[in-house]
Amino acid sequence: MLAGFVMISMMLVIGCGSEPEEPIPDVSGIELSNKLVRFEQLMAGIDTNNLAEEVQKLNTDFTQFYSVYFRNVLPFDTETPEGFLDNLQGYLSDKRIQELQDTTSIVFKDFESVTLPKLNHAMKMMKHYFPKFKAPNFYTFVSEYTYQQFIFNDEGRDGVGIGLDLFLGEDYPYKQLDPNNPGFSRYLTRTFNKEHLPRKITEILVDDIIGRAPGSRLLDQMIHNGKRLYIMDKVLPTTPDSILLQYTAEQTKWVQENELSMWAFYFDEELFYESNTMKINKYINPSPTSPGMPDAAPGRTANYIGWKIVKAYMQKTGSTLEELINMQDLQKIMDESRYKPGRRK
Repeated sequence: MLAGFVMISMMLVIGCGSEPEEPIPDVSGIELSNKLVRFEQLMAGIDTNNLAEEVQKLNTDFTQFYSVYFRNVLPFDTETPEGFLDNLQGYLSDKRIQELQDTTSIVFKDFESVTLPKLNHAMKMMKHYFPKFKAPNFYTFVSEYTYQQFIFNDEGRDGVGIGLDLFLGEDYPYKQLDPNNPGFSRYLTRTFNKEHLPRKITEILVDDIIGRAPGSRLLDQMIHNGKRLYIMDKVLPTTPDSILLQYTAEQTKWVQENELSMWAFYFDEELFYESNTMKINKYINPSPTSPGMPDAAPGRTANYIGWKIVKAYMQKTGSTLEELINMQDLQKIMDESRYKPGRRK
C-alpha cells in the first residue's frame, strides 16, 4: 500500500492554487449576554455543615446545570434527599477530589482573563457568521475525568459544560489514572490543555448547527467533517492549523506535504464510497494512524482532505456558510469543487 506514496511523488500535477487570505472580521461591536459560572469553585466552597441549604441554593440559582451535573456528570443517589446528601458529603470530603479541585484552581486561575476572552471572541465570530446564534452560558466544573464538554438546554439558550479536569495539560498523568482506558491514550491527552479548549468548545457548537453527516460513506463523512473544519477556521481565524486539526506540528506538516499522496491513496484503495465502519473509522475519527499510509501519517487524514475540498468548493462557488451547511448533496460539493491537490513546491 505504501507504494502509492512513492510513485505519486514522481507525478507532476498542477493544483488549483491556495485560497487567498481574507481579512478577519471586526466583531468588537458585537455584544454578548451570556454568563460564566465557575461551578467547581462553588462546589469547593460549600459549607458542609450546612450542606442541605448550600445545595438548595445551587439548585435555585443554576437549576438546569444542577440537574445535568448531579444526574449525569456525578450520578449520585437521587432516589432520596438523604442518599443524595450522603453521597455528596463523601465526594466533597474525598482527599483525591480536594486535590483535583486545588490543581484545577491553580491551572485555571486565569480563566476569566485569558481563556474566557478567547471563547467569547469565538462566540462573537459565530454571531457574525450566524446572526441568529445566541452565545451559550459557560459552566466550568470538575467531573473526576468523566466529561470534557457537553451542550444542554439552559432556559432559552444553550449551556455549555466545560470539564476543566480534562484540560489540565498534556503532562498531567492521565494515563496513570487508568492505564487501560483508551480515552487516556497519548494521541488524545496531548490535546487536553488550555490551548485546545476554545477549539473543542467551538466544535460542539458548530456540530450543533451542522448536524450529522447525511450519509455513511467515507465521502459523506470526510466532506461533512471538512465543513466543520472550514467553519471552525472562520470562527477561530488565528488558531494554528495544528490545533484546528488536533495534530502535532510534525503531523500537520506531513499532511500538508503529502496532500496529493493521500488523495491518490483514497482513489487507489477505492475508499470514497466505502461505508464499512471498520474500514474507514480511523480516517475520520480520532486515531494515532491512518491504516495503509506511512507511519508518519496521523489519523483522520480524510478530514483534512475533506477540508481542502470544501475550501476549493467555497472558493469556486462563493457560497455563504449558511448555504454550505444547507448543501446536503456532498457528491455535488466534491464535483463542483474541482479539487485537485498539487505538488508542494
